[in-house]
Amino acid sequence: MTEVLLAFADATAPLGVSEIARSCGLSKAVVHRILQSLVTSGLVDYLAETRRYRLGPAAIALGRRATRGNALHAAGMPAIAHLANRTGETTTLTERRGHGRQYIGIVESINPIRITVRTNENVPLWSGASGLSILAFMDPVDIDYVLSGDRPSYTETTLTDPARIRDRLAEIRQRGWAHTAGERVRFSSSVAAPIFDADDSPVGSLSVAYLVERLDDAQHYDLAQLVLSAARDATARLREQETR
Repeated sequence: MTEVLLAFADATAPLGVSEIARSCGLSKAVVHRILQSLVTSGLVDYLAETRRYRLGPAAIALGRRATRGNALHAAGMPAIAHLANRTGETTTLTERRGHGRQYIGIVESINPIRITVRTNENVPLWSGASGLSILAFMDPVDIDYVLSGDRPSYTETTLTDPARIRDRLAEIRQRGWAHTAGERVRFSSSVAAPIFDADDSPVGSLSVAYLVERLDDAQHYDLAQLVLSAARDATARLREQETR
């Protein structure tokens, strides 16, 4: 199946079964069966008038997501590396994935006792500073959808009430950054700010994660200004890449 799908990578026009079979070294019968499966999944479109095939919406969406993820990684990693150098704490880069998120980059703290995260793990948007900083700036319809799902308590301080989460989102929109303490992982605190694409859509966030006891409220505010500045830098880098 992979060989058939990759046959479209360099195609400048829709392909027929015979062309694909020749390029893949497969029989036309095998290629036809694979194409039917790809059409069903939306990875390939069938053009009945010409009996030819082209990449479908699902494949195009995957390509765009991969491109965006690579661009976000390239734009965000210098920003979190700078943050890590300034703060000495663990810094993370998060990508929005539909109505969820994943960590796609991390620079670990120099401290012997540190916060760490697992990259490419699906994490909800409604909990944790990284997710909340993204969710706050999403379309209201998407916010409603996220808050309509399950909201398990990760710790005794996890905020799960949708009304209180909405109040928190309004506060985040006003000040531009999110802060949580011990809500996803005990003793872990985080300050995060969103990264926006050229359409002003929140596509990710960056954060500083540290032990709750290390900073007081005044220090949280100072840290938030550093995080905001880094997020703006990442946003500018991402938008520059998108307009090239």
